[in-house]
Amino acid sequence: MISNLSHVTLVVADLERSAAFYRDVLGFTEVPTPPSFTHAVRWFVSGSAELHLIAARDAPQEPGDKAAHPDPSRDIGRARHVAFGVADLEGMLARLRRRGVQVLLGPRPRGDGVTQMYCMDPDGHLIELHTPYEVPGL
Repeated sequence: MISNLSHVTLVVADLERSAAFYRDVLGFTEVPTPPSFTHAVRWFVSGSAELHLIAARDAPQEPGDKAAHPDPSRDIGRARHVAFGVADLEGMLARLRRRGVQVLLGPRPRGDGVTQMYCMDPDGHLIELHTPYEVPGL
């Protein structure tokens, strides 16, 4: 049985630019990358969320990805969006505005007691930010 979502890996064009966005705009903390990773990758955490960024030029070098998807035409691009829970959505909205990040939709009620908004990271990954919620019955 799966216990949690371990991490999300995003392929990015400019590793420094994306690292700055997730660190300085969204508030992630960079953590050391294991020494076995010799290609351009950066790891971040925020609460229980773990995010890995990998430079597009090095994406085919990821051992697990290569074995799972030997067909290069299917290498990336199947995710819809990444969602992060945010304790202070209004504070995050202000932070995004101060940094010149366009909010594409919201904040708006989702219909289950959660308020959500969407923006994009520098590479065009759609990011959902939402207030915390608890799944009924869990």
